[in-house]
Amino acid sequence: MTVKLVTLKTDKTLMATIGEDQTLPGAIILKEPVQIVIVPPRSQTDSGGIAFLPFLDYCEEFKTGIVISPNDILTVTTPQRELLNQYN
Repeated sequence: MTVKLVTLKTDKTLMATIGEDQTLPGAIILKEPVQIVIVPPRSQTDSGGIAFLPFLDYCEEFKTGIVISPNDILTVTTPQRELLNQYN
């Protein structure tokens, strides 16, 4: 399992430890996923940034793995080192 960025067709980008689901070809399992949200600047001197919001953290599968259908996935990419360090 490895940490990846998963962009859904709904334009949400999630970061999670992912693995393959054996029951649904092409589906992936997301463990402890967080949604990446852009935070706009609050003033002229603020550059803005990003925030991590837990994604479906109240479901029982949050820690064990949430299955995402391949029909809902737009891309799976590798996060930049700085983003990965913030996630860890």
